[in-house]
Amino acid sequence: MKAVSPPLPVVILISGRGSNLQAIINAVAEDKLPVDIRAVISNRPTAEGLQHAISAGIPAEFIDNAEFPDREAFDQA
Repeated sequence: MKAVSPPLPVVILISGRGSNLQAIINAVAEDKLPVDIRAVISNRPTAEGLQHAISAGIPAEFIDNAEFPDREAFDQA
């Protein structure tokens, strides 16, 4: 009998509509993708995908890249 691995914890980064995020959420709900979506983060406060996360009960955050001096500092955040 094959051992069942626990779901892989992931954080998903988005910037727009969130169509890929919704596909992942659906696949997880249908037990077709063994991941545990821990959070969704966007660099745009109006990204529609944030609402997909909230509707699915997934923590959703916005990080404004304009608040950082450069890309490296933003990536670290």
